[in-house]
Amino acid sequence: MSYDYTLLADISGRVGGSFYIFDSELFEHNYRAFRESLRHYYQNADVAYSFKANYMPELGRILNDLGGIGEVVSRLEYDIARRNLPPNRLIFNGPVKREEDVRYCIASGSRLNIDSFNEIKYLEDLSESFDHIEVGLRVSFSLEGRTSRFGFCCDNGDLEKAVKRLQAIGNVTVNGIHSHLSTREKSLALFASRSRKMIELANRISPSRPVKSINVGGGFFGQIPAAMREQFPPDLPSFDDYASTIGGIFHREYGDHGPRLIIEPGISLIGNTMVLVAEVLEIRERQDIKYALLDTSINVVNPTHSTARRCFSIVPRQALSEPGHDRYVLVGNTCMEHDVIDASYEGRLQRGDFVVFPNRGAYSNNYTPPFIMPSAAIVSPSGVIYKERDGVESILATYR
Repeated sequence: MSYDYTLLADISGRVGGSFYIFDSELFEHNYRAFRESLRHYYQNADVAYSFKANYMPELGRILNDLGGIGEVVSRLEYDIARRNLPPNRLIFNGPVKREEDVRYCIASGSRLNIDSFNEIKYLEDLSESFDHIEVGLRVSFSLEGRTSRFGFCCDNGDLEKAVKRLQAIGNVTVNGIHSHLSTREKSLALFASRSRKMIELANRISPSRPVKSINVGGGFFGQIPAAMREQFPPDLPSFDDYASTIGGIFHREYGDHGPRLIIEPGISLIGNTMVLVAEVLEIRERQDIKYALLDTSINVVNPTHSTARRCFSIVPRQALSEPGHDRYVLVGNTCMEHDVIDASYEGRLQRGDFVVFPNRGAYSNNYTPPFIMPSAAIVSPSGVIYKERDGVESILATYR
């Protein structure tokens, strides 16, 4: 995508500094593509967008229009998602649910996946308040040498203990299982192994009748900008590759009428839908080293401390008449010496240029604290504002 300097300068002036551009049509395309591919291989399937990747309210509105569903891991995310999505299209996961959260989720009719024995105790205490309660269980198992600290371990007897306690309540039914193993390994082989293991565990939990749903979680590759592709294997899986692998396994096991298959992508749906735009505020020179000061910081550009090389493009304020290039250290707008965004950029920069960082949709605006500088605004490609830049009043609103 190309960017017009005049438009970027106008937006920056209106929002007061750096900003994100969010392409809603691209998010809609990503969601539709993944869901349609999955249902092509296994009809009873759905895609639950993971709000932790980015919980801006506009995403909930788009999901609602698409008849989509969402996945949340806290009461904060749940309440944000509920602003646009009906409760029956929300899945409530997460390791920290308070008793009132569990009660509210059940009363609202959302899908609840139990993560701990502590949450089972809540159900024991709450059971008399409801005629019937249906829940899923988050399960944990070793896969290719890795395991998860979340959910009920299926290797040490905890899973059987959890099922037994839930059955003892009387009006509680376990109708599904869920697993999400966070890893940088996003291969088709990993998801094939995870899918087969989940089917095995579903049969183990409920041998006499199929569970209603099997949720294999997230952790998928999405579309990656060309400038970043060389840092990844050449045969990155596509949405259709994941869908054929997971959906094919479920279809071979259940045919067309098995449990509802759910996946929970986050980064792969939202990552490529946003870019970060930051102005070059000043060029400084120290001991023959040129420093370009940007109106953003390493905390914003790389909040998750990813080892992937940061890529970006320059939208120049004006064409330079002199040919050639210089070497710059791109530094951020905090007072921290380690706020270095790129230590060896080669090109030509001038005050007023804009630096555009692609693939900033995931773990960006909702992951970056207002450290020294306020969080940036979010706008549409044409400059319509989705979120204002934070300020003193919004940052200090909860202080007394």
